[in-house]
Amino acid sequence: MAGGDTRYPILVDTDTLIAVANSSLWTQITEHVGLTTTNVCKQELERHAEETRETAPEGSRPYRLHHGSRAALAALADDDTPLTQVTSVPRPHGADAGEESLRQEVVQNPEAIDYVILMDAAGRRSIRRAVDDQDEDIRVVTPPFLFYILYDNDLISRREFCEACGELLEREGWTGYKAVKAAWEGIPIDCSDILDDNLLP
Repeated sequence: MAGGDTRYPILVDTDTLIAVANSSLWTQITEHVGLTTTNVCKQELERHAEETRETAPEGSRPYRLHHGSRAALAALADDDTPLTQVTSVPRPHGADAGEESLRQEVVQNPEAIDYVILMDAAGRRSIRRAVDDQDEDIRVVTPPFLFYILYDNDLISRREFCEACGELLEREGWTGYKAVKAAWEGIPIDCSDILDDNLLP
């Protein structure tokens, strides 16, 4: 984990970390994109790593949760990786604790954040309301946006970007109309020559 109190301006939740940690672009993300998560999300990752089995069938949800969580935790533990955590005070509890910890961070430290990345639609709405209340210029986007950051910085090709987005949506089961539409929000890249229509907005 990068220096104790380091904050990177991209705030990510548990599902985002798991989804991108399971992707082919995880190495590029951990080398080039500084991310911040919360202690609550870290605890969710630890719970997923403990409660799911390494031997789960490849491609299954337990397999993805286990391996993605372990990869994200390894990155958090590595001082050379630009992935850090902040502590949520007061600590939120319950099923949406991770998302609530991101919302709390937006309310308490809006000047430190440029992007909040999460897939959950209700979580995004709640955080957008907090951003509006703070009158801040923070973008609330979905996990594929991390791949766009790599592309926008000339670190991957358009084909690599498109394929990684398609793989992520299929692997995570984010293939419903609303999920796909949300996934591409704010991404000005045309992948229609590479991906099937059902993975495009």
